[in-house]
Amino acid sequence: MEGSRVELRRIDQEESRHDKRALIFIMFTIITLVFSLFTFMNPAFMKKQIAKESNSVVVERFVNEKFDDFAELVGADRNGDANNLLTTKQTQPIADALVDYTLGVHWFKAENASLANEIRYVILHKIDDNSSVEAKSVQKQLKKFSRSGTYTIITGFDLAAVTLCANIETLFLVINLVIIFMCLLAGWSLIKNLKQQVALRQLTHIITAAGMWTGTLLIVIYALLALIPLIFNVEGLIFSIGYFLEIASGIFLELVIVGVALFIISTITWELSDPK
Repeated sequence: MEGSRVELRRIDQEESRHDKRALIFIMFTIITLVFSLFTFMNPAFMKKQIAKESNSVVVERFVNEKFDDFAELVGADRNGDANNLLTTKQTQPIADALVDYTLGVHWFKAENASLANEIRYVILHKIDDNSSVEAKSVQKQLKKFSRSGTYTIITGFDLAAVTLCANIETLFLVINLVIIFMCLLAGWSLIKNLKQQVALRQLTHIITAAGMWTGTLLIVIYALLALIPLIFNVEGLIFSIGYFLEIASGIFLELVIVGVALFIISTITWELSDPK
């Protein structure tokens, strides 16, 4: 008889650990995905983010790298290995156009001529007498292309890759929404099942314990991600991942703050709901 009680207690403890791990996974996934929807997939937020002084240098470097490739394609005059041909005033509207095209709620894209025309407008109207000689040379060459200038920009700025990123973002958006819905459904089902087994105080204790672990995971994982650009040189990473990590590091820190807040609130509630 005593052995049966011990076995039942062991099974209950195993189930409790399993439920807690499931809650941690659900909470971590929902917080991460919802946060990404309102930050990384939100064009309004990202445009404010790249306009910050700490990120404007990264954006300027990225856009100038594309502009340098375009300058070489159109055969503009170059002064040796001159780079950073555009100023922040000129790179910012191009970066904003890229963000608007890539992020937000849209269906799968098949054309990028509209984006090319926006970039073309910036080159033709934002490069003035105060700009570098090389930038003015690019502007002069672009004017010669007339109608074919749009397609030259598509090639020079590699807008096919930007279209691919926009379509991947749409796919991620759909997948995110599906996963969030599934996690909410699983969480509701799990809590409903726990309600039938334990008292409200014990249920609160279990949920807040999972909240503490979720907060800890958010702090550790996203603090490490935020530190990557500070520890390693990420500029050479493929597909502009290095530029993304440099800009995203500040956003990851905001998620760390969310983790700290969740940990503190969960810890206090966990202590107050301790059934002992």
